[in-house]
Amino acid sequence: MKRNSECTVNEAIAEFLEKNRLKEGVTKYQIAGIWRETVGNAIARYTKKIELNNNKLTVYTSSPTVRKELMMLKTEILEQINKKIGKKMVREVEVR
Repeated sequence: MKRNSECTVNEAIAEFLEKNRLKEGVTKYQIAGIWRETVGNAIARYTKKIELNNNKLTVYTSSPTVRKELMMLKTEILEQINKKIGKKMVREVEVR
């Protein structure tokens, strides 16, 4: 952490998370909220599970119709999620 200089609370938290290698875990936690924001409540309702591992977002759904729609929108979803995270953390979206 920076000493003898001013920084915002956000900067201090970000630096703490980075230094303690917690940032990826926090981002994984944020994905659930970002997912609902990105695809909307109607589609999120059919999402059973979301995992982020090795920059790959895997989405499990109980609906074949939603699965097909998500597969068609993978590129847009990928771009929107990365934009909301603030960096290119997700490199691939897989729908199961």
